[in-house]
Amino acid sequence: MESMPKKQKKGESWKEKQRKRQVKQQRSQEAYQIRKERETVKKPRKWLKWKILGAFCLAIMIFGVYSYWQYYTSQLPPSIGGTASTSASTGLASAFSIRDINGTQFTLNQDSEKVIVVHFMAVGCSGQIYDINKHQLRQLKSLCNTYCMGHPFVIVTVAVATCPNSQLASIRSSYGVTWVLGNDYDDQTLDIVDAYTAYSIRDGSVILVDKSFHVAQVYTEQIASDIVTSKINQLLEA
Repeated sequence: MESMPKKQKKGESWKEKQRKRQVKQQRSQEAYQIRKERETVKKPRKWLKWKILGAFCLAIMIFGVYSYWQYYTSQLPPSIGGTASTSASTGLASAFSIRDINGTQFTLNQDSEKVIVVHFMAVGCSGQIYDINKHQLRQLKSLCNTYCMGHPFVIVTVAVATCPNSQLASIRSSYGVTWVLGNDYDDQTLDIVDAYTAYSIRDGSVILVDKSFHVAQVYTEQIASDIVTSKINQLLEA
C-alpha cells in the first residue's frame, strides 16, 4: 500500500505567517519612527539655515537702502538760512563781494545808485536745484530782459554749492542766466548767507536793495515778475 501523505500542520503554518507579518510590521514601524526622528532633527537645521540666510539678505538690503539714502541725500542742495528767530523788514544791506563763475568780481556797496536784486540758491551735486529756484530763475530772467539793459539795475544770484561738481555753468546755460552768478562757498564759508540771516532767508529767497543800499523788500516764497516789476519801478523812480 502506498503511504498516506502526512497532513500539514495548518495551525503552525498560520502562526508562522502571523509571526512574520508581525515582525514585518514592527520593523516597518521602527523604520518609520527612525525616519521621523531623523526628519525632526534635520528640519530645525534646515529652518535655521534659511533663517540665517534670510536675515543676511535682509541685512544686505537694509544696508543697501541706507547707503543709497545717504548717497541721495548727500547729492541734494544744502540748507540755507532758516535759523533767525526774527525777521527784519528793512535795514542797511550787508556789503559783500562774490566772484562770478566767469572770474569777474562783484561788490554790493560799489554799485551805488542802482537797484540790486540778490537771489539765494542752494545747489546740490551735479547741479540739482529745488523747484522754487527753477521758478525764481525764470522770473529773474524775465526781469533781466526788462531792466538789465538801459537801467541802473543789477541781479546777483548767490549760490550755495558745497560739492566740487555743482555744475553752475550748466545752470547758467540752461536758464539763460546773464547776470552775476557766484558761489558763496568758494572760500569754504557762507559769509554772505550768514550776513543775511536776520531777514530769515531760505533757499530761493529774493531781496530787493534800493539805490542807497537799504533792504526794500524780502521775498521768501516764489516771486511773480509782474509784482516785483511794480516794486522795482518804484525803487528806480525814487
